[in-house]
Amino acid sequence: MQQSIVAIGDSHSLRCFENHPIIADSTTHSGINKLDGKTAYKLVDHDRRVQKVISSLRDKHLILSAGEADVRIHIQYQHEQTGIATDILLDNTARRYIDYVEYLRHQGFDIHVLNIVPTGDFQGAEAQHWQQNLAYLFTTGYRQRQAYTLTLNRLYRQYCEEKHIPFIDIYEHLVDASGKRKEELVYDFSHLNNRVADILLSHYNFS
Repeated sequence: MQQSIVAIGDSHSLRCFENHPIIADSTTHSGINKLDGKTAYKLVDHDRRVQKVISSLRDKHLILSAGEADVRIHIQYQHEQTGIATDILLDNTARRYIDYVEYLRHQGFDIHVLNIVPTGDFQGAEAQHWQQNLAYLFTTGYRQRQAYTLTLNRLYRQYCEEKHIPFIDIYEHLVDASGKRKEELVYDFSHLNNRVADILLSHYNFS
């Protein structure tokens, strides 16, 4: 059975939904995750690539995941480079991203915006090896990433509501009482596993 729901976007759209019987991850239709590493802020600049991913998916419910890279690198980097306050950068990111989603929805794509997943700890040998291959090292600490995530999710919700765009907010179901990622959902230092798909289906209705 071909799934009627497809997750697209950053690497979290892959890990949170891969090999799931109901929600297909982006690789099912595109072969590779063509939007991996793209920030929410810059997604509009990659419209040609986005269109290649979604062109054949007009009959699907699309879950769009973006923003973790903004939280981890973009916001703090831009603040340090320009001196612009982080709250302004966060607001600009949310506005630009949701404006682009609105543009895609006007083209007939049924896009649902997924909240940014809880930030990982980025600890351990695997994380260190991964960071050595990054073009831009990130200096944003855990508490900062957590705060940026919560703020961006709030702004996503606000601008989605203003533009009548469906927003999938399951964040509270992905964290424990301390606000950290639930242990049973952890895939690695950054990603959650595909149990997220079942949680989403339990708390969100696409109809």
